[in-house]
Amino acid sequence: MSLFRLNPVILLAGLAAGAASALQPGTYTAEVNGHNAPLTVKVTVDANRITSIDTSKNLETIGVGKVALDKVGRKILKYQSINVDSVTGASFSSAALKEGVKQCLIKAGADMKQFEKKAEFHPIHDRTYEADVVIVGGGGAGLASAISSMQAGAKKVIVLEKLGYLGGSTNVSGAALNAVDDKRQKAQGIQDSFETFYQSTMKGGHNVGNPELVRYMTRHSIDAVHWMESLGVKFKDHIGAATGSLGQRSHYPVDPSGNAYIRVFEKVIADSNGKIQVLLDTPAKSLIQDKSGRVIGVVADNFGSKVTVKAKDGVILATGGFGANVAFRQKANTGVWKHVRLDDTIGCTNIQKAAQGDGLFMAQKAGAELIGLSDIQLHPCGTPGTGLMENIRTSGRNRIFVNSDGQRFVSEGAARDVLANAIFHQKGSTYWIVVNKLRYPSREFKDSMGATIHDMVALGAVVEAPTLDELAQKTGMKAADLKASIQQYNDAVTGKQKDRFGFIANNTDDKPMTEGPWYACKKVPTVHHTMGGIRIDVKSEALNAKGQPIPGLYAVGEVTGGIHGANRLGGNAIADIMTFGHAVGPHIVQGK
Repeated sequence: MSLFRLNPVILLAGLAAGAASALQPGTYTAEVNGHNAPLTVKVTVDANRITSIDTSKNLETIGVGKVALDKVGRKILKYQSINVDSVTGASFSSAALKEGVKQCLIKAGADMKQFEKKAEFHPIHDRTYEADVVIVGGGGAGLASAISSMQAGAKKVIVLEKLGYLGGSTNVSGAALNAVDDKRQKAQGIQDSFETFYQSTMKGGHNVGNPELVRYMTRHSIDAVHWMESLGVKFKDHIGAATGSLGQRSHYPVDPSGNAYIRVFEKVIADSNGKIQVLLDTPAKSLIQDKSGRVIGVVADNFGSKVTVKAKDGVILATGGFGANVAFRQKANTGVWKHVRLDDTIGCTNIQKAAQGDGLFMAQKAGAELIGLSDIQLHPCGTPGTGLMENIRTSGRNRIFVNSDGQRFVSEGAARDVLANAIFHQKGSTYWIVVNKLRYPSREFKDSMGATIHDMVALGAVVEAPTLDELAQKTGMKAADLKASIQQYNDAVTGKQKDRFGFIANNTDDKPMTEGPWYACKKVPTVHHTMGGIRIDVKSEALNAKGQPIPGLYAVGEVTGGIHGANRLGGNAIADIMTFGHAVGPHIVQGK
């Protein structure tokens, strides 16, 4: 929600916090810098207190920044103070709202000492919980595992999440889920098979992935699709192709972004009658093992209080990768990208606090083997300065990649490592993605992430022009080169000429790009996925260096290694977390 009004309960809380100073009644507006774009904050006050906060004009990230605006706004109203806790994992959006409210209060003549009193306190209160299954990490992998465990018979599942909200980096993903789907694919004339999917995944991963894990994922990801549909997820009938998917099998939810999955999972949890309990702002610190080495629980922290959670059946680590841990990723970077410094000049697409590798270190201390840590993936869809995947996406078809002169330099259908490596060889290690009305039929058309050309142009993130000549002028490209690049691409799509870079129009969505308006968005490579992690088997059991299971310890999602080899295909991350998350429940609860 983006509009909050004071209700009687909150009014009493505000009175309990102390009478506010005299204000000039009215509605005041401030514009501050949000995480993604300028944020308009409207605050209405009466003579003594804040009565409503309106942030409806915002472009903050669904499931992340929007959650922060909601939570922080409600707390400001409740406590009549801007000195409330920020939402962990969305501190920028939290701070933006506080600043906007502050500016409005100053305009209303507030004594800011009254509205800046510390409002939240966290007295030390150590506590212990008991559960059948404990999940460390409340992202897509963790929530899928929690629901699967409940459905398998667990009477109590506890999810420990270090952030102030659920969903982790799944919230900011493009949501592509690869699966062989006879019904949807055949309706589009797409030819596919489990074997083709398997071979594409192995080849894309440089043939170093674990064949057993790859076969399981490619065969059972469609089962995960059907399971998610049974929970309430709605997928589009149209099958697309994520960037570097090496095939047209990417499923997308009807609602924008990976948060569409999280919202459904949250509803299942809310309807679980307490069988699934979530503890936010509670980062796990260590695993508990008995004398035999079996993992029997987790020690965590909640604002300084020790939280001990005992696990009867076991613990599932679902903490994600380490892409935002700059020091560790540089240390591990001895593989595909050893010729590139993965320092803080290169961003990361994931939630910074989430992608730190916490689960890896805990598992290693418990005896699990870590494999493939040098296999780090760069994605070509980074935003300059942040590395976040924003604005026009590279996923999908009908787009070209051109350098600063307007020249194509790579097959747009190549694997992600090929694309990123080609970008590093361009001036400034950057490029433009160019699309036209095929991708955005109108300025108000919402893409798969809910973004519109109208908003992206207003933010200065996208350059818009009616003709290629004008687009070249606005971006500094050479018009002749840009036109030649479009013609090269169109010739490949129509079959008129074989593409010099190897692009093949093998997707049912491929069409010639002929008419404006034209749009260009500057991009850079960014750290996206870490393929290495905890060694597992097909039951998601964590294994030691001898290939033996660590009793009571399981792992699901990006925290694991061996599934994606040296390079992950686009659309295989969500396939991974949902396939193994869906399957892990019977293994940990029933011992199957």
